[in-house]
Amino acid sequence: MSSTAGQFSFSRLPTELQWEIFVAAAKNYPECIPRIIRVAQRFRIWFEPELYRVIRSGEGRVVPPLYTSDSPTATLDFLSLGRFGTHVRHVLLQKRSSEEIKNVLLHTPNVTNLALWIIKGSCANLIPILESLPIRKLSFDPSYFFDNFAPDMSIPFDQPLFQNITHLEIINATSSWSKWKQLARLPQLTHLALAGMVNQPLIDQVLKECRKLQLFIMFYMNIGLLGGEVRLPQADLRVVLLKSVSDHLDHWEKGARGEEDFWITAEKRKQEAMEQAARAAKSEGMLVSEQGGSLF
Repeated sequence: MSSTAGQFSFSRLPTELQWEIFVAAAKNYPECIPRIIRVAQRFRIWFEPELYRVIRSGEGRVVPPLYTSDSPTATLDFLSLGRFGTHVRHVLLQKRSSEEIKNVLLHTPNVTNLALWIIKGSCANLIPILESLPIRKLSFDPSYFFDNFAPDMSIPFDQPLFQNITHLEIINATSSWSKWKQLARLPQLTHLALAGMVNQPLIDQVLKECRKLQLFIMFYMNIGLLGGEVRLPQADLRVVLLKSVSDHLDHWEKGARGEEDFWITAEKRKQEAMEQAARAAKSEGMLVSEQGGSLF
């Protein structure tokens, strides 16, 4: 018998099985996609677009690289954006100019999950572009977009770009309901996260006015500091308090790739609280029933 007769030949596996194996590898280890697409031409055809499903800026190793080099003066990789921009679904841009963000968004017309953090310059010119995108998840600081508004003037969430938003994270939120009252006009909003200063009156107003809200998240650095302005525990189980996220860029990317992020963590906390409340109500009902039975 030949010494190679017992060797395993991956290429002899059915194409469907090869596909499933590499899909699992690409999903669980996205940093391996550049190596996967070098295995064979068909793998490049299959998986190179997947490489660009999630793009982000930031330091460290980012898959795929959005810029031509790691230099601060590096330019956008327009060649790749032009080829694969329609495959992009998740975009995070941090510490980039509004003009650069505009160029990225013009090349990525199918983005559904967008995070824009610490932007250089006003983003008012981005609003028409954002209105054309099918965004469902948005994380942003409104002050970059509506810088002509007075501190307590209402942010115009009635604009078209917000009409399909289901998940909204507001950076540098303030506790003034007058500023955020148009959140109630978002027809699809079910999940809201506020990173900034909050108080109990704001929480109560959000819960009252945002009728479709299923989950309301607030972040804290120190739970003791938060407790001075916010009732603990909250009576409404939709409200979840989470410790502020570290490694924000990596955390966002995990969520974009289907791993657990703060939205999923909060949903789990809410579910646990609901189950605990149901058990408590059941126990109380049984106790009342037993006490009632003793009267007869």
